[in-house]
Amino acid sequence: MTKIDLKKSSGLSLVYDGEQLTSPDLSFNESLTFTVDEMRPQLLNKDLTSPDVFYLKYRTLDQDGIYEKKNLRLNVYVIPANLAGIEYVKTKASRIAKYPRILEVVHGSATLMMQDYKESEEGDIVITSVKKHQKAVIPGNYVMSLINPRSTPLIVTEVLNLSARESMILDEMGGMSYYVIRKNAKQEVVRNPAYKFARKPRRVNVEKIADELNITLKTPLIKQI
Repeated sequence: MTKIDLKKSSGLSLVYDGEQLTSPDLSFNESLTFTVDEMRPQLLNKDLTSPDVFYLKYRTLDQDGIYEKKNLRLNVYVIPANLAGIEYVKTKASRIAKYPRILEVVHGSATLMMQDYKESEEGDIVITSVKKHQKAVIPGNYVMSLINPRSTPLIVTEVLNLSARESMILDEMGGMSYYVIRKNAKQEVVRNPAYKFARKPRRVNVEKIADELNITLKTPLIKQI
C-alpha cells in the first residue's frame, strides 16, 4: 500500500504505511488494537472470526507537552477498509459523560452513529456521513461509533478535554441501536433487535453545526484549537 501523508489534512506530521501510524516528532501514550474478539459482543454476526483487526486507536498524541499544557487530549483512529460478514467495520461504542469531543476526518469518509445515553431505549439517535476535512461535534453523554463504509482506510483525529474519561459500553445490548451493512452493493441501516423501542435515526449537517461553533472547514482542527 502507498504511504498516506496526513500532514496537509490533519496539520500533524503523521504518515500511515498501511499498518501503523508513524511521526518524526509526535509521541503517543499508547496504541490500542481492537480485535474481532473484543468487538464480538457488538457485532451483528457474533460467530465471525475475521477480520482479525477492526481498528487501531492512538491515544494522547503530543509534541513536547504542547497539548497537555493546553489541557487537551489528541487521539487518532485508524479503521481499515473491510467487512465483518455483511457489516462494515466499525469502532466499539464509547461514551464520555461530562465532556464533548470533536472529530475530524483526515482520510477517507465515515458514517458516524451516535445516540443519547439513557437507561430507556428512547434517546436521540443520529446516523450521518462525515467526509474528509469535515468536523463533527459529539455532545457529552452521547455514545459514538465510527463506521468505515468505503474501500479506503478511514483515519479520524479526536480532540477532547484532558480530564475526559471514555467508557466502552453497550456490550450487553449488542452495541449501538443500528447496524450499518452492505447489501446489494449499497449501504443500508438495520435495527439492532435488542432495542425494541429505538427511535428512527436522524441526520445532521455537521458543517452547519461546526460553523455555528466557529469551526472552519478549511483549516485542520488541531490548528484551530
